[in-house]
Amino acid sequence: MEKDILTLEKDIIPRKSVPLYEQETHIYYMRDEKTAKIYTSDSTQITKFDKLCKENPQMYQLIEDTGWGKTYLCQNKNMISIRKKKRVLTEAQKQLAAERMKNMHSSKIL
Repeated sequence: MEKDILTLEKDIIPRKSVPLYEQETHIYYMRDEKTAKIYTSDSTQITKFDKLCKENPQMYQLIEDTGWGKTYLCQNKNMISIRKKKRVLTEAQKQLAAERMKNMHSSKIL
């Protein structure tokens, strides 16, 4: 049975210290489901997900806080992105991209 969605202001559990080398993040989703669960004990990720929960509560919810880590629910697993290596652009490519963006903004495409 699913736990009730927790509020960030209520149900605050004191943070327990997790050594840096043990901080981890797990992403769980099933192929035939739309949602994903994210567990993290990484303090940086906790801060990011808490912010997402406050700014976008219809998409991200805190569902469990153990003090060691937190579990979040993402309503659309398509928000999870796994990418190839970061694209490296030359200065000329950056300039062309900037010009394209200026043109799109001026023509109100964006």
